Amino acid sequence: MVRLILLVAFVAIVAIAITAVVGTIAAIAQTSAGKDTDDMPARFKRITYVLLVVLLFGVTTGWLGAA
Repeated sequence: MVRLILLVAFVAIVAIAITAVVGTIAAIAQTSAGKDTDDMPARFKRITYVLLVVLLFGVTTGWLGAA
């Protein structure tokens, strides 16, 4: 049982390390690629932000997602 827990912990540590390395590589590649232009209009950005906040509050209060 202890070996199983150690194996799961090792897999989690490796996954975290791989995620950190990939994130670092992506951040470096993005800064060297230049500025990315965003074609989404400001109105849709606001709408999606409001929907995200509603979703967050709904999940937190149990209004959404709770069965």
